[in-house]
Amino acid sequence: MRGHVTNEFDVVGASAYEIWAVYGDKNLPTMSAASNLACSKWKEKFVTMDDCKMVKQVQQIEGGFLGVGFKSHLSTMEIVPKDKDSCIIKSTVTVDIDSQSEANASFITVDSMYGMARAITKYLLDNKAKA
Repeated sequence: MRGHVTNEFDVVGASAYEIWAVYGDKNLPTMSAASNLACSKWKEKFVTMDDCKMVKQVQQIEGGFLGVGFKSHLSTMEIVPKDKDSCIIKSTVTVDIDSQSEANASFITVDSMYGMARAITKYLLDNKAKA
């Protein structure tokens, strides 16, 4: 079974380029620890890092969701410009899961990616206000 979940977080007060300056950093954690203990440790690799399109894709390659019946788990973060001081942070998790493990599909959320979008936006806006 294939599926995906998506969240769009509106940013007002920071440009797409300011947001991407943080998201585009390869040292930025791509996900916080999953709430399910079986998914708390994993290895991942960057699949796409496109500064022009402001897209970052990270795929789990070991452990995590792959250890509980998922064939693949791909996180995509895309920064979509709206105007000079606003953008959308679009976060998508795309999965492929074994038919025997379909009950585990409920583990897939964008909660941690939403939390990251919120935290990064708050950080940037707070620092802009201090400048």
